[in-house]
Amino acid sequence: MTVQVPQLSMSDQAILDQLITRWRAKLPRNLLRSTYYDAKQPLLDLGIAVPPQLRDIDHVLGWPAKGVNALARRCIFDAYKLPGYDGDDPLGISEFFTANNMESQIAQGIMSGMIHSTAFITTTNGNVDVGEPDILQNVRSAKWGAGLWDRRRHALSAALAVTNVDLETTNQSDELQEFVMYLPDRVLEFTNLGNGKWDVWEQDNPIGRVPVQVLPYQPELERPFGHSRITRAAMSLTDQAARSTLRTEISAEFFSAPQRYILGADEDAFNAGEIGGVKRAMWNAVIGRFLAIGRDPETDQMPQVGQFPQHSMEPHNAHFRTIAAAFAAEMNLAPATMGIITDANPASAESWAAAKEELIIEAEAANRDFGRALVQSAIDAIMLRDGLSEPTDEMRRLSAKFRNPATPSRAAASDAATKQVATFPWMAQSDVILEELGYDEDTLDRLRADRRRFAVASLAAALPGQVASASGTPEVIDAASQGAPGETDATGADEASVFKTKFDAIGVAVRAGVDPADAAERVGLAGLRFTGATPVALRPVGE
Repeated sequence: MTVQVPQLSMSDQAILDQLITRWRAKLPRNLLRSTYYDAKQPLLDLGIAVPPQLRDIDHVLGWPAKGVNALARRCIFDAYKLPGYDGDDPLGISEFFTANNMESQIAQGIMSGMIHSTAFITTTNGNVDVGEPDILQNVRSAKWGAGLWDRRRHALSAALAVTNVDLETTNQSDELQEFVMYLPDRVLEFTNLGNGKWDVWEQDNPIGRVPVQVLPYQPELERPFGHSRITRAAMSLTDQAARSTLRTEISAEFFSAPQRYILGADEDAFNAGEIGGVKRAMWNAVIGRFLAIGRDPETDQMPQVGQFPQHSMEPHNAHFRTIAAAFAAEMNLAPATMGIITDANPASAESWAAAKEELIIEAEAANRDFGRALVQSAIDAIMLRDGLSEPTDEMRRLSAKFRNPATPSRAAASDAATKQVATFPWMAQSDVILEELGYDEDTLDRLRADRRRFAVASLAAALPGQVASASGTPEVIDAASQGAPGETDATGADEASVFKTKFDAIGVAVRAGVDPADAAERVGLAGLRFTGATPVALRPVGE
């Protein structure tokens, strides 16, 4: 049953029907994968080896969460970057990025995308009257959302976000309480008033495209919304491992109480009764410290007592190790992370790095797909903030930077950086080296500020000497004694050399953040007029 909203046009109602149908079709599988991630999946018993009275044991196995978290923790978004821009806030992104707590939301969205195959990033105007930021961005789980994919444009043609739902109701038409529908020109918010009545609030969407971006894990042409990392194989292996550990637990109970036998004993020796007024049970014969039994009164023979050999736990353990190895292979995890020790000797650093190689490659591929969605969501926010209907050329050059998924040690990163700088000395002044060393964006900001202060201090100390050195050269003295510049080609060239030295010094000072007029005065060019243009590495104060 679809949701009928009287205020909608026929075309909008048709789109809403498709979105709700898609959401309801995907919800059961999304809920199932959430159950496996939360380690709440029921035991799928085969009905053979587990006694009925033991099937209700609460047996928990958290492998799916381990497989998701191991990869998600290597997909850490760091910052937005703009080629040719040396600042730390290209296009003024930090304002809405911080206001919406996007650093935390992106990390959660990446994890949710791996669980349910995708997540959604929505961008709309916020309601400042209730404390929302001007630009409101939310990362939403696919469990409570859906989208229609335009294969020609490789983007969404419509999207749905369910914000309030009652899954316990018996009337499917009352299931949805509140939801939002995103269209290329409008955003519609729906509230269920009961009895088939809906309140619809509409706001314009000036950016000309659906303000929702898909955050997919392993997308492909036939499945643009990606695949779940909790695959059918991973769920099957988890079920197998749960049964294996339960069988091991049951065997351990019998293993701790070995079976004994007695030949030629009187039957009364095993009947429950009282000895000295104390109740005696058959279990005492198993767990008692001493076992005493008399002769058979009929034959006067001494009974023969023996013990059956205990069953080995190794078959269970070997089976569990086999399943764990298969799960590690499915998730591209190192076997040792699953508790599988295949060698008595500790693994070397090289072998441990090789075991993580496939997971690192998968993280790099995932970051490329996540990065595209993050860039597009940032462009959505910038366009909405600035009232644009098309992205600018500068926006199209925006990129998303992730931390190195290999997470190299400080020593290894420093060694690699030293070798690169030795080969390309100019890289010593680049932020790329600092990024390769693993510093986060906050630390990079502090390092940039320290570098600017150091550059200004060094420049202030060096400027007087540079000017004096340039002014005191024989060529400059000779040029000054010959009158007006330009009288000879040699004199003009020497004077140009002096001016070039001074202008180079001014350029260094301005790029370091010194006021242009102050820098010109210090090099002896007071009164020099500037156009007001700002170097690309700097942003005017107040922006």
